[in-house]
Amino acid sequence: MEKSSDKLVVCRFRDGVLSTWFQSGRAAELEFSRAHETEVGAIYLARVSHVQKNINAAFLDIGKGVNAYLNLEKAKKIRLANGEPADRITEGTELLVEIKKDAHAKKGYTAAVARFRKDDPVLSRAAFLQAPRCLKPAPKAWEQLLAACLRSGNPLELITDLPEVYEQLSGSSPEEMPEYRKKLPERFQGEELNTKQLNEQLKLRYYADAKLSLPVVYGLETVVQSALARRVWLPSGGNIVIERTEALTVIDVNSGKDVRGKDKEATLSRTNREAAEELMHQLRLRNLSGIILVDFIDFAEQEHLDALVDTLETLAAKDSLATKFVDITGLNLAELVRPRRGKSIQEQFFSPNS
Repeated sequence: MEKSSDKLVVCRFRDGVLSTWFQSGRAAELEFSRAHETEVGAIYLARVSHVQKNINAAFLDIGKGVNAYLNLEKAKKIRLANGEPADRITEGTELLVEIKKDAHAKKGYTAAVARFRKDDPVLSRAAFLQAPRCLKPAPKAWEQLLAACLRSGNPLELITDLPEVYEQLSGSSPEEMPEYRKKLPERFQGEELNTKQLNEQLKLRYYADAKLSLPVVYGLETVVQSALARRVWLPSGGNIVIERTEALTVIDVNSGKDVRGKDKEATLSRTNREAAEELMHQLRLRNLSGIILVDFIDFAEQEHLDALVDTLETLAAKDSLATKFVDITGLNLAELVRPRRGKSIQEQFFSPNS
């Protein structure tokens, strides 16, 4: 069976760049970024400022005025700047590290040992550079989302209105259509410019239309507003309400109307099934993580509850992250856990560090 084609739209949006992964015609994941807002994924040649033996950690100078924290207990096969194994970590030791978490509030960066092959060009250069220094900048948000799209294995079309994105991927600048061709009917304009098949999986297209912007073509303002909204409506007329707290995310399922009669249980079962499908979509779209508690509508029959549990387990297994359905708690709340991968979409738009 042939795999369906996905789209990745990378475009100017508000005061930054928005990347939207469309699957089956629906926005599945979002990444919004402003310039220079993250160091996650950057590779640094760092110098050890001091070693804290009681917590088995090293604090590293990476040249940004804020130290990076390296857990020595978790660090395996630590290598020096010249690529040789490190027998001992002391003040002044130079290491290759990758930033895993950005600095925030009073906390510095979190680092891990950078993994390189011995023939890696970055590693070979490191011995000739003076620490601290950035050897490899953090990948941009759209690059990370593109990598995730390609890992899915589906055919992908990347559409962008950013010349630098097109040039980075294609190795050439987008071409400008001659004025006389622009005035011709579309069927006479010839093959579409600025479209390249980069490989069997990825097609690249540059979009340039001053009258109709890319966000308008794909309705991205509506997509973003929906991803930031508290309430999401279901096809049946019910809705789910998503409340984020610092500790967890709580989701409430509402039928949206008073259901009476012999079909009440079937109606509630349909609403809960729709809610399960939509909440799993919203977790991915909003990039929500941590503990998630869902208050579904209560069932009178155990078989409907069992069917809901099966649905949640199936949907969790299909998530792009290792989301896990845990159990139905004693208060009849469905409990899920979703690993963290970067900032939620709300944090991307409204975090003071953005």
